[in-house]
Amino acid sequence: MRTFLTLLMIAAVAVPALAGGNPNVSAYIDFNPPDKVHAYVPAPYETFDAYICFGDLDQGLTSASFAIQDPGVSCPGVFAPPSFTNILPGGLAIGDIFTGITVSSTGCEAPPDVCVGYLTLFYIGGECCIEILDHPDYPRWITDCNEPVDYDFYCVLSHGSVGGGLCPDGDCGASPTEDATWGGIKALYR
Repeated sequence: MRTFLTLLMIAAVAVPALAGGNPNVSAYIDFNPPDKVHAYVPAPYETFDAYICFGDLDQGLTSASFAIQDPGVSCPGVFAPPSFTNILPGGLAIGDIFTGITVSSTGCEAPPDVCVGYLTLFYIGGECCIEILDHPDYPRWITDCNEPVDYDFYCVLSHGSVGGGLCPDGDCGASPTEDATWGGIKALYR
């Protein structure tokens, strides 16, 4: 009986930890959807769009929570103040793109890749990285099209480089020891 109760307890704790319908979902900036162009060198005084997209969707997407590093703060003088446009049907959005936003669709957005919105940028000159950040309340959450809705956590495939700006590497497929040195690994066990 004790074994049965232990197994029941493990199942009760483990079942909510299972991923929803999109276990491998990734977020990325695309300057030319659906081609996954993550770098762009515009001409001075050119207006262009940086799309926020999610890929590797198996069960579609109904909402996504994320933030974008404000390029006016991280790269002063490179752009005029940008604007964000939600392109999901229904245009539902809660929050601000630079402090944390959740965008939602009135239907199911079909897999495998979905762009949820774009930043319109007026380029003045210089280098910058359009960086995807975590939403402060719902970090890296998306919801799928299942009934009832399940949520998954995305990884960042790629940020968007503008004018040759350096961006941090994405974290899709990274493991905690992938970039570690042997000395660093030994230090973990001291």
